[in-house]
Amino acid sequence: MDKKQVKIPIGKTVKLIFELDDLRAQCSTAAQEMLSRNPIDSNEFEECARLDDALAETHRLLKARLRTIMISRLNRRSKAEKSK
Repeated sequence: MDKKQVKIPIGKTVKLIFELDDLRAQCSTAAQEMLSRNPIDSNEFEECARLDDALAETHRLLKARLRTIMISRLNRRSKAEKSK
């Protein structure tokens, strides 16, 4: 009986990581625009910073987990090829 690997959404996860990068860039642009205004809306600026922090944390977590999964898959594939 052949064991088939279940397809997990790695490609979509990679795409999401790039989308998170884009969202962080948008937060940065928004923050720069806020800083150019006088007076600065400190509540809005703080919300923007919190959003960027959450996006950064999510980005780091997804990248780390994806890296672990990909290395694990490469190691399994390499072991399988050696045992043939």
